[in-house]
Amino acid sequence: MLLTRLASYTVCWLFTVANKPKPHLLHQGTAAGLQSSAKRARTMSSTSESSSSSSSFKDAFGNYANYLNKLNEKRERVVKASRDITMNSKKVIFQVHRISKDNRDEVLDKAEKDLAAVTEQYILKLVKELQGTDFWKLRRAYSPGVQEYVEAATFCKFCRTGTLLNLDEINATLLPLSEPSVEPLQINVLDYLLGI
Repeated sequence: MLLTRLASYTVCWLFTVANKPKPHLLHQGTAAGLQSSAKRARTMSSTSESSSSSSSFKDAFGNYANYLNKLNEKRERVVKASRDITMNSKKVIFQVHRISKDNRDEVLDKAEKDLAAVTEQYILKLVKELQGTDFWKLRRAYSPGVQEYVEAATFCKFCRTGTLLNLDEINATLLPLSEPSVEPLQINVLDYLLGI
C-alpha cells in the first residue's frame, strides 16, 4: 500500500515538473523561432548565391583532388625509380665484392661503368621526376634508392683510391643531370650517412 502511494506521488510530481514552464527555455524558444524564420527568409532570397558558392566549392575540391591524384601518380613513379636504382646499385656492390688480386682493375672498371649507367639512366629519371622542390615532398619515396646509390659510389671509390667519396662530390655528379632553371636534386646528409 505504501509503495503504491509513493509511486502515485512520484508520478504526480514528475507530471507537474515536466509541464511547468521553464523561464530560460521560454526565452530560447522565442529566439529560436525568430532565427528559424530569419533563416527561411534568407535561404529563399539567396538561392542563386548558394548555388554559385556550392559550385565554387566543387571546383576548389576538384582542383585539390586533381593535385593529389597527380602527386600520388608521381610518387608511384618515384618509388619505381627508387627500386630500379636500388636493384642496379646492389649489382654494382656485388661486382665490387668479387675483387681479387688478379682481377682488381678489370672488376673496378666494369663496376664504374655500370655505376655510370645507373647514374645516366635511373638517377636521371629520378631527377626529372623531382624537378623543382618536389624532392622534399617525396623524400621518403626515393630515399632508399639514393642510400643504395651512395653506398655503391663510395664503395667503388674506396676500392679504387682508398678514400671515401664525400657528399659534395656526389652532389656535384648530380648537378649536370638537372636543368639549370630548376632547383637541382641534392642528396642530404642523412641519406649520405645511411648510405655509407
